[in-house]
Amino acid sequence: MKKLQLTEWAAIGELLGTAAVIISLLFLAYSVGQNTAAVHGSMENLLFERHAALQNNFITDPAMADIYARMQSGDAELTSVEAVRWQTYQTNLLDIWAFAYMRHEGSLLGEREWRNWDDYFAYVFAHGAERLSAEDWRRMAYGFDPQFWAHVGQSLGYDVGN
Repeated sequence: MKKLQLTEWAAIGELLGTAAVIISLLFLAYSVGQNTAAVHGSMENLLFERHAALQNNFITDPAMADIYARMQSGDAELTSVEAVRWQTYQTNLLDIWAFAYMRHEGSLLGEREWRNWDDYFAYVFAHGAERLSAEDWRRMAYGFDPQFWAHVGQSLGYDVGN
């Protein structure tokens, strides 16, 4: 068996070092992917929790359940106090949509999860008891990020140029 020269040992060391760096980079890439999935899952859970807490108002508050039932049936005759309660509910629901939008824009909510939430909110505000008229959309714009609000208008089919 031939005895290795120092330069040959150095070459072997470089190969082993290169292999170790490659393995470390692969592990790092895997870890970043796992972390991204965990962050997306955490955001998804937070959205579910916020939405469920808001929806539980209809279970725990008979007055809100009554307002919701009347809004579903198209009875828009609300007292001034009921109108404030309903607008607050709508704003809170829009806040959850805005939260999802901003987290998606910041890459904290995955594309599939964002699409699901976005489709849900677009449907609710276009067809549900929570239907947001073009007039209400224009009136409420001041409280939201302009890019998000343009997205809402586009999702609901409103002229976002105004």
